[in-house]
Amino acid sequence: MTESEGSTADGRPGSEMEKYYLAQTPLGRVGLPKDIARVAVFLASDDAGWVTGERITAGGGDVIDISIH
Repeated sequence: MTESEGSTADGRPGSEMEKYYLAQTPLGRVGLPKDIARVAVFLASDDAGWVTGERITAGGGDVIDISIH
């Protein structure tokens, strides 16, 4: 779960749903836009020149499987 204009507008901060997800997240907090930005900046940098065709999850250690079986 990442803090955004949408999540704020729909009343998520402080909700029971947010508390549930925070309890499941190893870092114990919602993601912030700057957390996503750091990943994007890294991927756009020369330091990521050897990264190819990868799936990168920026989720604070939380992985929610929403696969449909």
